[in-house]
Amino acid sequence: MKNNWIITFIFVCIFAGNSAGIVLANEGDDDAKKSKRGSWFSSLFEDDDDDDEHGERRRSSGKQGSKMSPVLASISAAPPEFEIECGSCHMAYQPELLPAVSWEKIMSGLEDHFGEDAAIDAQTQQLITSHLVSFSAEKSDSRLSRRKIMRSLGNKVYLRISEIPKLKREHSEHISTSVLKRPAIRSIANCAACHIPAAQGEYDEDYVRIPR
Repeated sequence: MKNNWIITFIFVCIFAGNSAGIVLANEGDDDAKKSKRGSWFSSLFEDDDDDDEHGERRRSSGKQGSKMSPVLASISAAPPEFEIECGSCHMAYQPELLPAVSWEKIMSGLEDHFGEDAAIDAQTQQLITSHLVSFSAEKSDSRLSRRKIMRSLGNKVYLRISEIPKLKREHSEHISTSVLKRPAIRSIANCAACHIPAAQGEYDEDYVRIPR
């Protein structure tokens, strides 16, 4: 009888051990599957152009109520002449939106600035050019400049921000020609019409409001 009890006890221990091993193995498999799913899901966003940008932009925007702090570094460093001369006919586009070579070419041809005579005195021209080059896209830490602009330029020198491949493609995919013709917009170059805080360098789609 005593031997039978011992044999029964041994079998119970073996069975319990095997059961525990199966449970642990299943849990390990589940964890591995979850980890694999997590890695696959995360990999979709590791090098995406739109890239976690929304969270970063919201953190860097410094919103306080309805007032938003500048997002791009050039804004707080801009000389008064920049806004006066460049913002009198159109939005004063931030330097981060084009590389230095583009700004230099634009500023050296102000007598024929996209069909208009925008010539200014030499001292002011040099001051504005210096500002544009100092904060140009290739020198910026912003993801807009590094990922959307600089990565899509190739070897071509673009003088129009709206012609930069990545930006042009994004706008053409989401905005129809009929929308662009609306009186409140009229042109893709009119950034502030839809990007409400464009003057602060905020171009995240979370802040886009398309006028009717």
